[in-house]
Amino acid sequence: MAKIVGVVASLHRDGLSSRLVNSALEGARAANAEAALIHLSDYVVPQWSDGNVGKPKELSEAFEGMDGLVLCAPVYYLDVSGLAKDFMDTVKLPDVSGIPGLGISVAGGTGKGLTSALKTIYYWFFCKSIRGIDPLPVSRFNLEAAVGQARASGRKLAELADSGRNPFRDLAERIAYHQALPFMGYEYVDEMALLVRQLLAAPHGKGAVAEARARDLYEKGARLIGEGRKLEAVGPIVEAYEMLYY
Repeated sequence: MAKIVGVVASLHRDGLSSRLVNSALEGARAANAEAALIHLSDYVVPQWSDGNVGKPKELSEAFEGMDGLVLCAPVYYLDVSGLAKDFMDTVKLPDVSGIPGLGISVAGGTGKGLTSALKTIYYWFFCKSIRGIDPLPVSRFNLEAAVGQARASGRKLAELADSGRNPFRDLAERIAYHQALPFMGYEYVDEMALLVRQLLAAPHGKGAVAEARARDLYEKGARLIGEGRKLEAVGPIVEAYEMLYY
């Protein structure tokens, strides 16, 4: 039986990060995996220093025998929480080469930072030689759909873990795999375009006229992004976002 560990890198035990990790673990259990939940708020996670690697010991020990990992972090100032970063900097994992990992970022409020923070999680997976799957950027605009996606990805994670490790052959394969994952090549305008798509799919209460105008602006911006003219795309994409959000 595969062991999947889910990490909530938030100080809010009953917040959105916890809800998403629990959903992923439900999916893992549905695939007959053992699922363990870790709230980082239960530990004193230190900042990095040579003497702090592997501390607290009981936190690092919780990952022994792990076959797959779920890590969810809230977003602050366009990146993961300080708690998440301290965890990534100091935790001492067993050999995790080739195990699957699922990363989830949760951006409340404006939603900004949902992909830039997600990339931080997957950079850490890259450094640990973990095979990241299904990067999941979450805002309050796509939350309900994301809960279902987390459950499906949790099941997929468990199935991959049950089939055994799949280590990378070399650095070149590891880089190519990472670069091919969704959202890893996103720049800020790409993230704003994603938020517009989420807003268009969510109840925004702005009315049909405003929605039609925002959709036209989005399509113009998306076309410019597709043509590699990202700087020109910023104007229409941001205008569409502000029309739907504010």
